Amino acid sequence: MTKKKFRRWTLLGNKKSFILYLIVFFIIIIALVIQGSLLTFFILDGIIPDLLLIIVICLAFLWGEKRALVVGLMAGLLQDILFGPAIGFFCLAKMIAGLLAGLTSHEVYRDQLIGPMLTAFFVTFAHEIIVFYLTAFFWGNTVDLFVALETLFLPRAIYHFVLTMLFYPLFYRAEQKKYFYPSFK
Repeated sequence: MTKKKFRRWTLLGNKKSFILYLIVFFIIIIALVIQGSLLTFFILDGIIPDLLLIIVICLAFLWGEKRALVVGLMAGLLQDILFGPAIGFFCLAKMIAGLLAGLTSHEVYRDQLIGPMLTAFFVTFAHEIIVFYLTAFFWGNTVDLFVALETLFLPRAIYHFVLTMLFYPLFYRAEQKKYFYPSFK
C-alpha cells in the first residue's frame, strides 16, 4: 500500500487532526470528571451547568460546524455512556448544538466575547428542548414544556451564558497559540 493510499484511510484525516481530537477527548474527560464531582457543590436551585455543552459551543465557535459535529458526537457519546439514560440522547443533542453554534460562528466575530455568550444562551435552549422531547418520546414527561422552560432551561441558559464568559477566552487563547496543534519535532 502506498503512502498516499494509506493517508486516505487514516482514522480522522491526518496526524494533526488525530492529535487535535485526542486533545479534545482528554479535555472532555476532564470536564466530565469535574462536572460529575466538583460541580455538584455549586448547584443553584437544582441546576448543574453542562460543561460539555459549553466546551462544544466554544470549540464550534472557533472551528466551524464540521469539526463541531465530531466534538459534539464525542462529548455526547461519553456523556451518554457515563451519565445518560440511553445511548444517543446527549449525543444527538450535542451534535445539533455544535452544528448550530458552528453555523452561528460564520456570522459573528470570533474575537469578541458577546457572540459566543449569546450563542451559548440560545443553543442551550435548543439542546435542552431536544433532550426534553427525546425523554418525553421514550419515557414520557410529567413536567410541562413551559414549566421546564421557566424552571430548568432558562436558569441553565443563564448559567451557561456566564460560564462561557470564563471558558471561551481560554479556548480562544489556546487556539491562537496553537496549543491544539502541537508539533513533535
